[in-house]
Amino acid sequence: MRTTLIALFTFISLAATAQQERDTVLPRCPVYITDTVSANNYFLEFQPSTIRVNKIKGDLRIQVQQRDQFFTLFFADNKLKDGIYKIVYNDQNKNEVKAKYSFRSGASVSYVDLTKGDVQTYFDKEKELWRIRVNGMLANIVSNTITYYRVRADFYIH
Repeated sequence: MRTTLIALFTFISLAATAQQERDTVLPRCPVYITDTVSANNYFLEFQPSTIRVNKIKGDLRIQVQQRDQFFTLFFADNKLKDGIYKIVYNDQNKNEVKAKYSFRSGASVSYVDLTKGDVQTYFDKEKELWRIRVNGMLANIVSNTITYYRVRADFYIH
């Protein structure tokens, strides 16, 4: 009985340490969403941000969060590959990615999809990290006006 109990606690402690999951906190935000007219950046560059990498139903999701703002990339594959992904709005295949900017204001949440652009990914062998570069545009339609925003991001993930 005693050896069974010791073995049980050993396996529980090993499983607890093996399931460690962390988010990456960056001291500066790597995402820039700027208005094309005023060049106002909605993500504050000198504020910290958090990068989360998840797999949901076999698809890879990378999310950058700063306060109540989120920039999310949805890849149609479970692994990154060296190359260029095209940002699409609707259906996606293995060489396409969906990108979305969302923010909370009080009890309401708004989502704005990126309409065009690309995502460059490559594995940096020196740092042993994936580098992701985003370059795209989003259009926000409110009533009768449409506003365009340029979206840029450059960051590393594990």
